[in-house]
Amino acid sequence: MEIIKVSDAARLRGCSERYIRKLIADGKLNAVQLPNAANNRLEYGISIEDLDERTQKRYYAEQRKELGLPAEDKRTKPQPEKRPLESYTDDERRQIVTWTRILSSWEDLRNRDKRPKSEIDTLFLSIMQLQHPELKISRDILYRKYTAYKNGDISGLIDKRGGGNKGQTAIKSHILDAFLYFYLDERRLPISRCYKLMKEWAAEFYPDDVPSIPSERSFRRQAEKLPAAVISLMRYGEKDLADHYIPYIERMYDGLKANDVWVADNHTFDFFTYCDSTQKVHRMYLTAFIDAKSGVMVGWNLTEQPDSHSTMLAFRHGILRFGVPRSVYFDNGSEFLTHDIGGRGHRTHKTWNKDDIPPTILELLGVEMHNAIVRNAKAKPIERTFGTFKNHISRMIETFCGGTILERPESLKWKLKHGVIPEDDQIRTALNTLIDGDYNVSPYGGKERKYKGMTRIEVWNESIMSAKFRVAGEADLSLLLARTTRYQKIKRNGVYVEIAGEKLWYSAPDAWKYQGQEVYVRYDPANHESVRIYDKDTDEYRFTWTLSMDMEIDYITDDKDEIAAAEKKIRAVTKSIHDYAKGLTASLTAEQAIDFLTASLQRAERGLDSFEIKKPSKFEPVISDRLKENNPQIADIKEITIDYERINNNALKRKKG
Repeated sequence: MEIIKVSDAARLRGCSERYIRKLIADGKLNAVQLPNAANNRLEYGISIEDLDERTQKRYYAEQRKELGLPAEDKRTKPQPEKRPLESYTDDERRQIVTWTRILSSWEDLRNRDKRPKSEIDTLFLSIMQLQHPELKISRDILYRKYTAYKNGDISGLIDKRGGGNKGQTAIKSHILDAFLYFYLDERRLPISRCYKLMKEWAAEFYPDDVPSIPSERSFRRQAEKLPAAVISLMRYGEKDLADHYIPYIERMYDGLKANDVWVADNHTFDFFTYCDSTQKVHRMYLTAFIDAKSGVMVGWNLTEQPDSHSTMLAFRHGILRFGVPRSVYFDNGSEFLTHDIGGRGHRTHKTWNKDDIPPTILELLGVEMHNAIVRNAKAKPIERTFGTFKNHISRMIETFCGGTILERPESLKWKLKHGVIPEDDQIRTALNTLIDGDYNVSPYGGKERKYKGMTRIEVWNESIMSAKFRVAGEADLSLLLARTTRYQKIKRNGVYVEIAGEKLWYSAPDAWKYQGQEVYVRYDPANHESVRIYDKDTDEYRFTWTLSMDMEIDYITDDKDEIAAAEKKIRAVTKSIHDYAKGLTASLTAEQAIDFLTASLQRAERGLDSFEIKKPSKFEPVISDRLKENNPQIADIKEITIDYERINNNALKRKKG
């Protein structure tokens, strides 16, 4: 790359040095900073390739002359560029047509008018400057375009000013790569900082290239040429890429009816509230169900922490108002994929979920469950609804904080400091009115043209008339929407339900009778006073037990009443077992109630009749060594046979004699 000074560029172009510097400052001419400038002044160098074709020819002509080479043969005319018309852009084709008309009319005027050509050209040029101010026509431009017109050079009719080196750069590839390394980083450094870091990197690894590094403006232009999707991915991450640049599935709603699908999700309110019980300022959560057809928010629940209980309360609220849906659409949050609501969905491969579970609530209601694809950023259409919800409701609250720091009002800090904060109960009271009176009666935002001009609730009302409306009474819902525990064995303290990490025990005076049996428990998340117990094997209802708080006391307590209540229950259960045991023998009379020893002796006496010891007639005598020494004849005895029959006969003879 050949670099010349500003003074040489001005001489070759036939203009002032000041004009050249102005082109550099405006970014119309690329330049590099020259090292070791005299008097510590900023001095630029210009690449020959960045100059226009005319100036380049002058430069190379001077170089040929200095080297003693023959001058270029000017008689050789450059051949016009042959390109098909469709290869030009719309703007270029318009320029070709416009100049063709101008030059054709100019040629016709010259042939018809007898006045001097210079006078005709001056008059025609004045007219064209008035009719086409955007072309900025001068006499030289007119003559040059006419030459291209006569030679059949279509490209010569196009204005190439400012685009001669379009798409080209004097930045070396490894220098540009280093700049992009700093720029395409998730820390999102500004371009000016990336430019400085790149120069420091070049000074370390490529010191010879530092003098030829272009200005920051050149690198800024290279950054602007990068695809926006690449910048989104590298500087902002996968989520930003998926949210703004990745194609998304367009959902068709024509075949859908009201209550066919309810979409559930949680939304963090974009405003602060005050909790009177905890005396803390926080942002509450909204668990909501949206009808996919109409966009109506059918049911909701305001909570301090999204969980499965909030999901069921919102679902119950929606069913009581709008009936039972055919299906629900959940994402993969643990507050939705719970074993007793609809099952674990995509989480069923987990080893801790391999055990059998009781029937789910959705199964009892006949509602299908659909789950979003895991890690799919566009799998939750309700997110767009919450964006609208924020504009309709959240912005109306005094302590609106926005979803980002850019949306946060300047007055928010003062309001939080001086206690200008709505309480949770105020929001709970106002929420029903705000949702039904504002959001649900707002214009329908779907894509079905036949509902244009209608509100969300009007769309639901019209669509439900052609749908199968399923309804359940409040008493039935209390059973159908009851939460279910996993299978458990009845223990000494009864059965338990786990709420927010704490176990609530339920029992009855006769619970000890059923200890060890396997059951499951159904309970109402809005009422913790009692639970219903069902048999594991038959799914049959067994009994209802009430909450037992007597057996739960602090590890160290001085409250005698708490201890007395617990001990009283222990005595009551113990007495109940004693009474039950006594009841088993209550029908026996005093004579019948004999003790264990007497009963055992009576049984033993009956057994003596069948007791008999039988011995064989042959046996081997066991003789001590001393006896063998005194009686040698005994030592030789190996076996003795007793003739019991002879003995018995002799005994009879003695008795007769």
